[in-house]
Amino acid sequence: MAEKAFKEDPKPANFDEAMLAFQKLQVSAVKSGKNPHFKSNYATLEEVIKAASQANEFGLYFTQPLDLIVLGDQIIQVVQTTIVHAPTGEKRVSPCPVRSKDPSDAQKMGSGITYAKRYGLQAAFALPSADDDGNEASKGAPTKPTIVVTPTAGASF
Repeated sequence: MAEKAFKEDPKPANFDEAMLAFQKLQVSAVKSGKNPHFKSNYATLEEVIKAASQANEFGLYFTQPLDLIVLGDQIIQVVQTTIVHAPTGEKRVSPCPVRSKDPSDAQKMGSGITYAKRYGLQAAFALPSADDDGNEASKGAPTKPTIVVTPTAGASF
């Protein structure tokens, strides 16, 4: 009896196919960071990078250089999240502004850059954050809200 040859899935041919294949994995960034001020959890930059790097399997990689955008007389510092499809060179660029309460304080500026990298990368890859303790999974499916439309006086449908 001859062994069946397994057909390997073809690699995505372009950026859109690669992004679709990645999104089919339904990857989430784990909320491993703790914010004692708000008593909440959040996905750290490391967890977001770990989640986004799973797109490498489909030929997608990212860079996040700092850049300046000039709008009239205003200069805005941004993190430019660029996703590249390595086989074709196709790119998608998404800027995220760096916010800092005190741009002259390197520590505060670094926090703003980290924040912009984290949220810029999550937005570019459409990565949700997921609790890592399993509590959310045990809640069950959410119920659909009921939408009631009440016509106003003089309205016609």
